[in-house]
Amino acid sequence: MSEFDPAAYWNDRHHKTEGLDGVGYLGLGPFNDWMYRVRSRVFRRILRPLGAQIKGARVLDVGSGTGFYLERWEQLGAQEIWGLDISAVAVERLATRFPRAQLRCLDVTQATPDDLAKLGRFDFVSVMDVLYHVVDDAAYERAFQNLATLVAPGGHLVFSENFLQHTARQGNAWQVSREREVIESTLERCGFTLLGRQPWFVLMNNPLDSSSRALHAYWWGLQQAVRRSTVLGQALGASLFPLEVVLTKVLKESPTSEIALAQKR
Repeated sequence: MSEFDPAAYWNDRHHKTEGLDGVGYLGLGPFNDWMYRVRSRVFRRILRPLGAQIKGARVLDVGSGTGFYLERWEQLGAQEIWGLDISAVAVERLATRFPRAQLRCLDVTQATPDDLAKLGRFDFVSVMDVLYHVVDDAAYERAFQNLATLVAPGGHLVFSENFLQHTARQGNAWQVSREREVIESTLERCGFTLLGRQPWFVLMNNPLDSSSRALHAYWWGLQQAVRRSTVLGQALGASLFPLEVVLTKVLKESPTSEIALAQKR
């Protein structure tokens, strides 16, 4: 089996798709759009206490894809916005959509000290739904080391991860879910203090951190229904959205992905 090439994979995927289908679940159609509405709510929620600091801040989004989080930073009032992506196709499209943003084609796991110096330091860095695609453990460590270089002392890193607590490490050629202890120890070694984490999803994503057969059967059935009918996908997304917004707010743990906020020491 040939080694997975992430740059080639994402270039091909962005070339073949438009909009949020280029970065979310393939084949989920309108349901995927509702998932991003949840992401928007939760992203804003975890950053809300830092709203005054974001106004006028210098921010960087790593793995910008279709620009969903570049848009979120614009809405939050960031003054200077940068975006990185491993895909040249994505960066070319982003340059058209976000003419005020500074955009670079760069793999954060492979960035050199010179690459990082050219970018400078940022008050906020976001890395959303990216880190679990770094399957090599050495590259995963380098990613956090480079992120630590990019975040200014006292600055903040916001990212999503799977934080497994009830199941063991799992993955495939393009994605690895790591245990909470591994993620938190990597953060600590690289100079970050974890300030908190919240559910990213509860019912609208793969329950990777659950051993419940019922929950896994529910997710399998939901995907099958959504893939069969765009109308059904729209209806299910719309009906689950308000419940998901509440669950991500009131629950402290999630059976699936979580969002985390860390500060550079």
